[in-house]
Amino acid sequence: MTGRSLRLRLVLAQAATITVALLLAWIGLTVLFERHLERRVDAELATYVRQLASQLALGPDGTLTLDADLVDPRFELPLSGLYWQVESVPDETLLRSRSLWDHVLALPADPLRPGSIHRHDLAGPGGAMLMVHERPLILASAEGDQTVRVAAAIDRASLAAARAAFATQLAWALSLLALVLIA
Repeated sequence: MTGRSLRLRLVLAQAATITVALLLAWIGLTVLFERHLERRVDAELATYVRQLASQLALGPDGTLTLDADLVDPRFELPLSGLYWQVESVPDETLLRSRSLWDHVLALPADPLRPGSIHRHDLAGPGGAMLMVHERPLILASAEGDQTVRVAAAIDRASLAAARAAFATQLAWALSLLALVLIA
């Protein structure tokens, strides 16, 4: 009788240890995935900001223009979750992606050094929270230098959805692994 009792306690201890270990693995892997996803999106937004900066020009009359649209079709689809905006600081000229529809990104009035990248969390269309990358630039023209703020943004809901999908799939896989290890 004590042999069975001892065996049962060992099996229960083993099951509890495996469950706790896999639960900690699930939490750790989900956090790592979220960090990786944020770094990937940061790199993507920085690329869009660089592309926008390379396409900006000042006309002979000092008018701010964009020589070509960005390639990603989500910028053309209203309220797609991916946005860009360029604003001229002194004369408040504003260029925006079609995806912003009638919304204007309220970029904070923080001190900006040309070339530096600022990251913000701002409200976007429909109250969605956006991850925004902003870069100030100085464009030279015959009229004089003009400071512009270039920003690209993505809806954080898409990041949360990707994290949730990963966490769910990982939970199923680790649950199956737990059952196999306990058996």
